[in-house]
Amino acid sequence: MRRGPTPGAVYELDGDEITIGRGNKSTVVIRDNEVSREHCRLVRRADDYELFDLGSSNGTFVNGQRVLSPWLLQSSMLIELGDTITLEYGPAVSENQAGAKNKPLEAGVAAGANTHFSLTMNKGPAIGYIYPLEGKTISIGRDLTNDIVVQDPEVSRFHLRLHFSDRGYLIEDLRSTNGTFINTEPIHGRRCLEPNDVIKLGTMVQLQYTFRKEGAPLGSSEDETPRSRPPEIDMERSTKLGDFFHVDPQRRTLSARTTGLVPGALLDHLMVVYAREDWEATVAPLLVRMQDTRLNAWVDQYLVLDSDDWRMAVEQALGECWLMIVVVSPEALNSTYVKMMYRYFLNQAKPVIPLVRDPAQTLPGELNRLRSILYNPQINPSSFHKLIFEIMQLHQQT
Repeated sequence: MRRGPTPGAVYELDGDEITIGRGNKSTVVIRDNEVSREHCRLVRRADDYELFDLGSSNGTFVNGQRVLSPWLLQSSMLIELGDTITLEYGPAVSENQAGAKNKPLEAGVAAGANTHFSLTMNKGPAIGYIYPLEGKTISIGRDLTNDIVVQDPEVSRFHLRLHFSDRGYLIEDLRSTNGTFINTEPIHGRRCLEPNDVIKLGTMVQLQYTFRKEGAPLGSSEDETPRSRPPEIDMERSTKLGDFFHVDPQRRTLSARTTGLVPGALLDHLMVVYAREDWEATVAPLLVRMQDTRLNAWVDQYLVLDSDDWRMAVEQALGECWLMIVVVSPEALNSTYVKMMYRYFLNQAKPVIPLVRDPAQTLPGELNRLRSILYNPQINPSSFHKLIFEIMQLHQQT
């Protein structure tokens, strides 16, 4: 277990079929609200296991990709159960044994106790930042639990991993969507990094690998490691997101009474669907945060429910908005209007994100199949970032 209620716990796989879930009948029991009673199953296939999702509420993911059909696992793959559990799959072997099974090491560089390694971002959302490499394994990706977080839509949730060896760091792609490259060569298996290698994550992010030995003259090319880890990017104030969606920063994102009456006015909007009882506590603060990120969001709050103006505006929003966010609550799930709206979107094969405030909330089957986000900024500030990341990924796919 990399992340969850018992980090560091090791679960030995010694059966032909192993179930994982919250229920006591599971082979591996994980007590967490994100985990379903019967979440997933592992079935032995020769020397490895095949992973099956069992219709879990919050989904099963391998290296950031949702498991929709049987998935044959390979060593070092990351298995996520919902948003809070991360498991690493692999044999219980030493670091040297694991390295021996992969591509032979290249020339590399001798990694003594006085050698310091770092990555410098040459292209991407944090140009100029220098990340010191500290630790035996370092994960890089879009998810906030990574050691180095790169908030770019081309970066997978868990994109790559670095492994420390006596010749420096080995790099391993985690079956990322857009690939990992050393200079211009795609990575297959593990590879030893050379000084000044450029690591490319997709086409939009580049990191340069450098090292410095203790005692190197200050200001020399070898003295590039900072004294402390740099701050992560503040997505809420970043202009990159606005550029990504091509939104005019001066344009209002909260819709007024007449919004939606001009044809084509909502083509770049998200549609937020909710029960009016949730407006003050949840929806209004959410829209303010969206406004800070330059996202256009359409709501019906300023129209009289079930009036002619309301019907015309909702009809246009359903037709033009490219994505829907459903604020899930008991009141919303009991609302005929809310159900009509998200069912229309689903029938049109348009993306829908359920935003769940209460982890104990039971979702209807049509929403249960979707990738939901547990949203509570007061308890978990990163939940808003997860929503933004999901929006960026869906926008890239449309």
